[in-house]
Amino acid sequence: MKTIFFFLLLLPINTCSANNTTQLVYDTEGNVLNSKSNYYMLPAKPASGGGLKAVPTGLRCLHFVVQERSETLLGTPLRFTPLPEHASATEPICLSSDIWIEFHDLRSFCSDVLDWHLTEQVPESSSGEPKHVAAGSEEGLRSFGVFRVERHGTDLSGYKIVSCASKGPCRDLGLHVYKDKTWLTVSNEPFMVVFRKRTI
Repeated sequence: MKTIFFFLLLLPINTCSANNTTQLVYDTEGNVLNSKSNYYMLPAKPASGGGLKAVPTGLRCLHFVVQERSETLLGTPLRFTPLPEHASATEPICLSSDIWIEFHDLRSFCSDVLDWHLTEQVPESSSGEPKHVAAGSEEGLRSFGVFRVERHGTDLSGYKIVSCASKGPCRDLGLHVYKDKTWLTVSNEPFMVVFRKRTI
């Protein structure tokens, strides 16, 4: 019994609930994000490009996360899953809570689900490159990268995504233009986003 109790203490506690409206994450229609629906991640600022999608790296099952150039392109649908996963209910997505982020409905050689994580790989070797956000892995296995949705200062028009993959502080994700593409990377300037629910 003592062993079970100790294990439960180690699990992250989700203090957010449907009744705590200030700690919930909302989509563009004003509805709470949940773990059973798919969403497009779009820039909060109008006319600043399209949604996020995965592009192959040439390394088997590993993909990079990039932004579509045209604002008319929504990108690839994403799903957000709280930690630990609760398969028996549709969980709300909460601010500052640990989540997994993964592309869904993506036609890939390896899987139709590719989870996000930070990678040391870069599109082409170059000094000073920031860490890129990748989806999937070279081995075709899950990587379980941990992220959070946060507010940024007094800006209530959108959200930022932070990576909490290491033991250090969480790091903002932003955009890095290189080789004619806009890559999602670790950045000092967060990419402010909104979430549009996929309806089809």
